[in-house]
Amino acid sequence: DFDDAPEIEFRDVSFGYKNGGKVFSEVNLTVAPGEFAAFVGPSGGGKTTLLRLLLGLVKPQSGKATLSAKGKTTEISSATRRIFTYVPQEKAMFSGTVAEMLRLFSPEATDEEINAALKAACAYDFVAALPEGINTPLGERGAGFSEGQNQRLAIARAVLRKAPVLLLDEATSALDLETERRVLENITALCRGKTLIVMTHRESVLPLCDSVYRISGGKVEKVR
Repeated sequence: DFDDAPEIEFRDVSFGYKNGGKVFSEVNLTVAPGEFAAFVGPSGGGKTTLLRLLLGLVKPQSGKATLSAKGKTTEISSATRRIFTYVPQEKAMFSGTVAEMLRLFSPEATDEEINAALKAACAYDFVAALPEGINTPLGERGAGFSEGQNQRLAIARAVLRKAPVLLLDEATSALDLETERRVLENITALCRGKTLIVMTHRESVLPLCDSVYRISGGKVEKVR
């Protein structure tokens, strides 16, 4: 069990799809517990495949991907997926009230915790302005909200979940640079002790990060 953020380690990890070329070749990386790490690179460069490896959706063809905490090391697999909260780029909203959507993975969350998560995601003001606040019904798939508002609601939902690692896959792409910066600063303050991993192509994120990796040509290189 990983109640706290584990160390994430790839050792000589190689992976490729059956009908395509090698995506990664002998990748070595370590993300420390509580670190804010960014992975940058062009579309099609491997960011999505790296996420799949982290979530145990695919396994390395060679090498090892592991999690370590309290002297125990475990290979990443479908069984370790629960320690991650994943926020994709595309919206994943559902019908129901704002509060019901936010409690989807955190049914015990209080209204106070919901409001704190909304504030962290810079979503509190537009939700508070709704006719019934957090008890306002949502349209199917977030109808009635902008793409940026839906992204912020998805981030608030992820922040509410107590998983020790938060994965953001281009999850701030629809936000302007100032809002993106505030959201990420708020998340790091509210989620102290959690590991934050961001897949992005926006260089504006990088000054906020503890470490930066560049994915290119089948390699993952630490550049900071």
